[in-house]
Amino acid sequence: MNLRKTFAPIMAGALAVVLAGCKGPMSFDDGITRVKAESGEVNITRMGGGIDVGEAPHGATLTTMGGGIHLGSVAEFAKATTMGGGIDIDRSTGRVEATTMGGGITIGTANGPIKASTMGGDIKVREVGTSTVERDIELTSKGGTIELTVPKDFPMEVRILLESTKRDRDFQIEQHAGLEVRQTNEWDNSEGTPRRYIRAAGRVGSGLNQVTIKTINGDVILRQE
Repeated sequence: MNLRKTFAPIMAGALAVVLAGCKGPMSFDDGITRVKAESGEVNITRMGGGIDVGEAPHGATLTTMGGGIHLGSVAEFAKATTMGGGIDIDRSTGRVEATTMGGGITIGTANGPIKASTMGGDIKVREVGTSTVERDIELTSKGGTIELTVPKDFPMEVRILLESTKRDRDFQIEQHAGLEVRQTNEWDNSEGTPRRYIRAAGRVGSGLNQVTIKTINGDVILRQE
């Protein structure tokens, strides 16, 4: 077994874990936190407090009922869920699912499919690498700016919906991908709170990857680099 683990003292409710190259079963249970690693996969569940994982070369599932989640480097897959707090993933080379009920989501670099959702906060994602297989991206915020950066040659079918309920602020979709942008000037009362819509759609290259972005009261920024 090639296992390196560090459980730092829990400061302000946060748990720090570093796992690298785990080949056999490992478990840790302090009554609040459950940590399991089988075949190298990291699985952490907390009833409250933050989670900080340095490396997860065989994937990670991280869940807390309240607190931020940080994941340094992850391969294969990452699933991060918190009922309240931000989610930060530095580097990912597999699929990512990130969900928070309140807080921002940042993915420094990703090379795989992404599904990220927050009930209130900004989302910032940078997709890198070539796209020889499908890497669908779905980003949703109920209140915040969404910023997505993709490679210049990233083939995608894009659908963006920006809803605005504020009369004193003009939100916008910033993009140079040749998308068709349509904006309503009249207020729609059918969903309770009056709102206006900006929609953008279009295809880049073959349209291999489905890119869906939805936000309320936040800008949408789509960059190609």
